Amino acid sequence: MKSISVPACILGIGFALWSASGTIAAEVTPQRLLNAAEEPQNWLMNLGAYDGSRYSSLAGINRDNASKLVVHYSVPLGGLIEGSGNFRNALPMSPLVEDGFIYIVDGWGHVSKLDARKKGEVVWQNSELQTDLDSWFVAGRGLALYGNFVIAASSDGHIHWLDKDTGKSVRSVQVGDPKQGYTIQASPLVVGDRIIVGSGGAERGAIGRIDAIDAKTGSSLWHVGTTDNALGGGTISQTGVFDPKTGLTIWGTGHPNPRYNPQARPGDDLHANSVLAIDVETGELRWHFQYTPGDINGFSEDGTHQLVYPAGASEPVVTHFANNGYFYGLTGKQGKFQIAAPYVVGLEWTAGIDEAGHPVEYRASADVQAYKSGAWQGRPDCPNIKGASSFASAYSPRTALAYGSGADGCLSENIPVIRTESAPGWLGAYYSGAAADMGMLTAVDPQSGTVKAQRLFDFPLHAGALATAGGLVFTTTAEGTLHALNDETLETVWSTKFGSLTDVPPITFEVDGQQFIAVVVGGNSYTGNLSYRPPEMGLSEPLFVLAVLGLRP
Repeated sequence: MKSISVPACILGIGFALWSASGTIAAEVTPQRLLNAAEEPQNWLMNLGAYDGSRYSSLAGINRDNASKLVVHYSVPLGGLIEGSGNFRNALPMSPLVEDGFIYIVDGWGHVSKLDARKKGEVVWQNSELQTDLDSWFVAGRGLALYGNFVIAASSDGHIHWLDKDTGKSVRSVQVGDPKQGYTIQASPLVVGDRIIVGSGGAERGAIGRIDAIDAKTGSSLWHVGTTDNALGGGTISQTGVFDPKTGLTIWGTGHPNPRYNPQARPGDDLHANSVLAIDVETGELRWHFQYTPGDINGFSEDGTHQLVYPAGASEPVVTHFANNGYFYGLTGKQGKFQIAAPYVVGLEWTAGIDEAGHPVEYRASADVQAYKSGAWQGRPDCPNIKGASSFASAYSPRTALAYGSGADGCLSENIPVIRTESAPGWLGAYYSGAAADMGMLTAVDPQSGTVKAQRLFDFPLHAGALATAGGLVFTTTAEGTLHALNDETLETVWSTKFGSLTDVPPITFEVDGQQFIAVVVGGNSYTGNLSYRPPEMGLSEPLFVLAVLGLRP
């Protein structure tokens, strides 16, 4: 495999443009994105940096002073989300911050620019990108920055270029057809002059794919299908990562369709439930690894992957808190299996993982796999399909630990078929028993897979984690509590409850030398018969609100 430092198109030169307000606005060049970690005052991409670490070297907020955190300001954005399909997933994954301005998309896909120096004053808002959403169209979960543009993906399969200074749409390109189930959930990933997006729409019968779009012209450069299953699946809800040393972009894929009926899709369902490594310049699929071949439990593996660089190593380790309850480590150049270690309490669907990285019950020639427990056996399964981490994990070079957040608990199957107009009768099934979920945050040594610390919470963690040089890990539990935890022991250092759903991982940034924590709360109107909502959660349902916290004087 050739070794390149960056794609040829990434060697850009930064320019400064005069914004409409008369202030100088720096372009977000490919070089700035390569070195995003060197701008800790900003949060330039969905996962913080190309390695997916969600780590900040800011230490102004730390274990010693976290008890002084207070809300400095809050900004209501957009209205309540109601409807069957987006009852939980309609929130974006992360705001972006650049040079004192916050860019954020709400649950309806409205994009806003806020002035962090003026307590979140709205500079502009674009509410024209996606309209007439049906209840199964999940709005895009985040944004990307490129040059003087904000790149937004809309659920109807479009990519939009918004002028960073005015918010006006400059270009719009359709990547996929929503009539075929295609939608875009994950934030775009900008690499050089390429915008890379993964398709969602698993519950609409979509066949997953990853596309690269020319950021300058909007033309298609390449696309990679994510499954050989003609019935669909293998879709993507989280943004991939990028390794400049190998030139590979790495994405996780979701479950095959129909989700709980393996008899309808005999075989392994390659490349669903997998991680794919793609040459960012050519679109060539360099390697893949399938976590659960012939999945019968609905273990989507489209949660975040991370690139961990061991000291002195020439390639990274690709790590992943898998939805199937195991923590995996693979080599970054060829995707060779290294480790799989359980991190979920009560894991029972398989007796273990063999030396090749397969579940020990796996049989290559079988039409349907005979794993220990499955969706059609009418008994509880562990982990719950949303029990293990499928959200935004974090990695701290300070502790050399990876942090996976999610929910712990088992599910009790309930098999009414999901039916939609576009794909009637075969998408899968709902499940019950979600009210028993507990939040779970696990700290793992990515070299050995050893669990170093684990913390259970009363309510699930559906947001993700943020690690900082201040010795803290931030996360939120579903009932609206923001937690600052000791990054070694996971003990609570400080917490506060907002009283409304929190489904978005916190980010951190700095303005004029002062560090802030930002988190989204509210935004969803929970439909009681579709998801857990025990009265103990004490949820109110206000508008979609961005809360920005800092230290009190």
